[in-house]
Amino acid sequence: MHFPASLGRRQRLVAGVVGIGLGFGLPFLLSVVMVAVSGELSLLILPLPFLGALWIIQGLAPSGYTLEEDGVRIERRWIRRLILYNAILGCDRQPRSIGGLLAAGINNLFGSHGTRWNPRIGWHYLAITNTDDLVFLETRGGFVVLSPADPDAFVSALRAQLPAGSSSWPTRSS
Repeated sequence: MHFPASLGRRQRLVAGVVGIGLGFGLPFLLSVVMVAVSGELSLLILPLPFLGALWIIQGLAPSGYTLEEDGVRIERRWIRRLILYNAILGCDRQPRSIGGLLAAGINNLFGSHGTRWNPRIGWHYLAITNTDDLVFLETRGGFVVLSPADPDAFVSALRAQLPAGSSSWPTRSS
């Protein structure tokens, strides 16, 4: 069963204005002005590295979450990740503080992913595209935070897949 990961309102605004507008639009306009002033047509390739960076960043953003036979698959264009059901201790939608000052991950235009640490919940892994509808999976290695488009349906479907004895609420609060 597949659950898409759509960008939240704030993330869409940032991706559209900052990513596409400033990341590609501004270098493109600058290259056109430079060609007009200098007459050198090779300056038209100036925006290509910026466009390539946007393409790479978008490929690392989560596009959805699939409940497979063995576990939860975090779908992205590159570097997909499988979290085995027997490694998941519980899941819920209880709000928690995520991220932190000592964050070691990537916050980008199309979501956030990577390992983080903060003193309230410890180590956790983000694979989110919005910050409004979060689902927390408690695993043996810490929390995994996801943002499916329909979080309640995702939690219900996931609980049905978890092995007997998995709790619906986290078993530790550190």
